[in-house]
Amino acid sequence: MNARTGSTDRRALRLMERVLRGGGELAAEYPLVFGADAPGSIVTVGENGIVHSACAILVRDLVIGAERLRVGLIGSVATDPAERGRGLATEVLARAERELARDGAVIALLWADDAEFYRRRGWREFASELDFAFDADAIARLPRRGTIRRAAPDDEGALHRLYQRHRARIERTEDETRALLRVPGMETLVLHEDRDVRAYACLGRGADFEHTIHEWAGGPDDVLALVRAHFERANGAENVFLLAPTDAQELASAARTVGAREWRGVLALAKVVDPLAAAERLADLTRGEIRVDVETTTDAEHEPQISLAGPTRTVTVRPNELLELIAPARGECARLGELERALDVSFAKLPLAPFVWGLDSI
Repeated sequence: MNARTGSTDRRALRLMERVLRGGGELAAEYPLVFGADAPGSIVTVGENGIVHSACAILVRDLVIGAERLRVGLIGSVATDPAERGRGLATEVLARAERELARDGAVIALLWADDAEFYRRRGWREFASELDFAFDADAIARLPRRGTIRRAAPDDEGALHRLYQRHRARIERTEDETRALLRVPGMETLVLHEDRDVRAYACLGRGADFEHTIHEWAGGPDDVLALVRAHFERANGAENVFLLAPTDAQELASAARTVGAREWRGVLALAKVVDPLAAAERLADLTRGEIRVDVETTTDAEHEPQISLAGPTRTVTVRPNELLELIAPARGECARLGELERALDVSFAKLPLAPFVWGLDSI
């Protein structure tokens, strides 16, 4: 059963709210799934009109500089506790993966507390992010700049334009940005001089991202001034955390200078949902230096065989191994280097460095 609208959606939402929010409201946190005319949808598994397991899905385009990669987001995975142990979560995930592939996604992404559950089902760590923690000592070294205040509805157009300056992001419309900026449980601060909004930073989102700035845009010093302002409003929090793409090197350097703790995290868990499209995308990214062939199978128990052919040698890989070539976890490029040497080619465009800002998660 796959439902996009109507009574099954409402039953799925009630299940999600009961399992994920203790009965509290969930829909307002994810307007691109549950809002009117939202592009996302719900996948369900159930019996006799009763939803036992459900998740949300949303197809998006990752922008990575001049490159584009269509991905499917999966979120809000929930199974009725009374029905666990029957493989329903596995079934709803498989249905979601097939639905995303039908809608043009090459790779599916999700975020999960229990990563091992998904690893057993073929998911892998994918790409990278920079994570920073600012304590009181680091905050005291941050600049004070401009005029800082809470964002107002009149700022939303300017914030969308700032967002679009990011080299790595998900493509979204201005209306989508406006809807996301209005989710509950989030404080968005802006820094401006005269009437010009120069930077913004979003902290918290519904039940997620506590004390965490998960979306921002603007110059490094302006953003760090907003980090300081958020900390000062955080009611005694020991740290304020900030998530950043790996290409935010000026901001990272400034954060290190003031003594912020830093670590390299994983962007998401990922799975190739369309092996043929992923192989074709890899061929595009290698500019024809290799030939990519996919031997498909009608047996659902066996993965397609993907052959990468260089000038003198052919290497066979599994679909999810393509993730290690396109955007390896934490930027660890050992497998990419091995294949370059084996195939006697240079993958000049790889690896990619995608990023998903916190407002885009579902």
